[in-house]
Amino acid sequence: MGDLVTSLSTAIKSAEKVASTPLFTTVIDKVTGFKISEWAAESEVRKKLIYDQYEEAKKNGIVGVQYIKNLRHTTNLIDVAVKSTKYIDSQKANEVKMDNDFFWNAIEYSKTISGEEMQELIARIIAGEYNSPGSYSMSTLYSVKLLGKNELELFEKTCSLLINRKQIPQALFLLPKDAIKLLTDLHIDFGSLQTLQGLGLFLSNSMMMSLENLKRDDLVMRYFDKRVVFEPINENSFEVKLPGFYSLSIAGEQILKHLHPEFNTKYFKWLKDNYRITNYKSISKSKSIKKEAIVL
Repeated sequence: MGDLVTSLSTAIKSAEKVASTPLFTTVIDKVTGFKISEWAAESEVRKKLIYDQYEEAKKNGIVGVQYIKNLRHTTNLIDVAVKSTKYIDSQKANEVKMDNDFFWNAIEYSKTISGEEMQELIARIIAGEYNSPGSYSMSTLYSVKLLGKNELELFEKTCSLLINRKQIPQALFLLPKDAIKLLTDLHIDFGSLQTLQGLGLFLSNSMMMSLENLKRDDLVMRYFDKRVVFEPINENSFEVKLPGFYSLSIAGEQILKHLHPEFNTKYFKWLKDNYRITNYKSISKSKSIKKEAIVL
């Protein structure tokens, strides 16, 4: 447990360079109950004080357990705060309102997180809410609390299958022969999707979407920075019915902003070969595309 004292001392030392930034002076100092800058300046004295208090706490039963818990929570909070400062708008001195339930609940939750990946995620979210209050929904924090490292990695990997920024074609999970190897290589199956639905990152049911195309414009399906363009082939059809898909939830969209799914060349080829829109056909890049187009 002496390592816990060292961890807190290290956290305070790492915060020394950012202890005078807006996030620390308006939030973290208040939450911890002491000025990080002063503690960092007196690191050896403070470290001995913490260690002595820790040794005393071990003798005090439930009171000691609470002290040790607070020690761990303070360490985690400072670690997250240091990470958050990378994303804070330095020009914006912001006193967070006390009724911003999302922000203060996110701060409280950060005390319980010790893993690097999850600390980085919650740090980005805290910074985003600090910079622009009201950016996140409480459902996002609920989903974050359910995530562990493995679930976060699965979500990021699954998001490499998104088209139009928030949809995965339902047909992919019907496992046509040419999709089986693709999903196997990614270690993703329908059970993976169901796991993410249970975490609130994808909506629970598949969806259909239709829209009017009275001008018979071309349609553009997006995959990262790539596009597949479709032109109408039925002169009497003005309604577009998109293939069924699974959609990100609001929480999924907000968390995805802080992740980095990767473009998959094989999947893009599968999309070009298999993504179909009734009464439309895909056209090659060499063919001229209408200036007017509906981006899906």
